[in-house]
Amino acid sequence: MKISDFLEFSEVDKKLWIGIAGVSALIIVLLSVFATTSPFYWVERFLITILEMFMPGYLITKLFFDKVTFSEYPVADKFIVSLTLSIATVQTLYFLSTYVRTYGLNVDEDVISSDKIAVGLVFLVIAGAFGIKYYLLRKKTSTPAS
Repeated sequence: MKISDFLEFSEVDKKLWIGIAGVSALIIVLLSVFATTSPFYWVERFLITILEMFMPGYLITKLFFDKVTFSEYPVADKFIVSLTLSIATVQTLYFLSTYVRTYGLNVDEDVISSDKIAVGLVFLVIAGAFGIKYYLLRKKTSTPAS
């Protein structure tokens, strides 16, 4: 199977990513001008934020809810659904893993890095979404035995 079997990028997706890039660039420039921190720090923060707070929900939306619209603004609809799904999946799993790590396993937070757990959960959610979509496509293309 090819990636085009899973994802098809439309004009709405292009507008969404151009909007995210434009708003991010504007905020990074403003923060770089008015803050004493390096611009590279802000670029890193925004890339991590997009990876953790947007990408999992965006891929779930692309894989399962690509044609869903709630209003006459499909770009805003896709952004809101993606952000909500990311918060619902990654943040919930992060809370549970932190709770289990601290109270269940009785391990200090310094032993296992929170950043590594967050990135691992992002990849876990993305891999799970692709795995479910792969299973559904295989189930759909397989012919029932007579």
